Amino acid sequence: MQAGEIENMPGELTPQERKEILGTLTRAFDDTSAEVLIDAMDRVAAHRAQAIILEGFQELKAIIATLAQAQARTEQALNELSQAQARTEQRLEELFQAQARSEARIDRLEAAMQRLAEAQARTEQRVEELAEAQARTEQALQQLARQVGGLSETVGGDIEDIAYIVLHDVLAREFGWEVGLLERSWQQWDGELEEVNIFGQARDPARPDLPIWIIGEAKHNLTMREVERFAKQVERARKHLEGLLFPVAFCYRARPEVQARLRELQIRLVFSYGRLV
Repeated sequence: MQAGEIENMPGELTPQERKEILGTLTRAFDDTSAEVLIDAMDRVAAHRAQAIILEGFQELKAIIATLAQAQARTEQALNELSQAQARTEQRLEELFQAQARSEARIDRLEAAMQRLAEAQARTEQRVEELAEAQARTEQALQQLARQVGGLSETVGGDIEDIAYIVLHDVLAREFGWEVGLLERSWQQWDGELEEVNIFGQARDPARPDLPIWIIGEAKHNLTMREVERFAKQVERARKHLEGLLFPVAFCYRARPEVQARLRELQIRLVFSYGRLV
């Protein structure tokens, strides 16, 4: 092999190296042997260079394969990151939409609360107006009660005045009694002071020594409750009055059951037109 043919082969000896080695060999060998030896050395160097290059190429291929795998993993990771980013963006979009819906609901809630507040204000105003109306009504009722009370007292006084006159005539006509003054009176029985609608005395000429006590109740419309109350008053009077006790009720009107109860209690009844029952 000529020097010019192997000049550019990777791993071969350079011309200078070849010249120096050849000079060394010619001192120990003849020229032909020296040439053979230098060619052998050159081929060995070239072979070793090719082996090194091949080994490096294999290592490079392994590195490239590793890099390719790493690149693939990187791309996969990037793809996963991209998908995660997409999901994150979608989630953010959903959150933004939910936020928007929440804000809309809050706006509606605030509007509803405002309407409720306004309705509450109107209700409170109405309640205040009703309270004022109630106060006026109560005041009117109080005035009416006073008027009715006054009228009741007037009517009660009138019926008592009529009872004094009618009873005076009825008792004189029916029994022949000499009837004294009949009037409203206060009597203290059982330690308590109580008012009697009709109270007075009468005298029976047939029994002049027998005191006759007239105790009566005068009502426009005589009720069962008033009869029961009057009956208790009569019992208290019996404990404190000596002589004959003549209990009598005077009224314009009395229901049949009221009249029946008076008969059970042995209390006489005189109607306003002069009838004795």
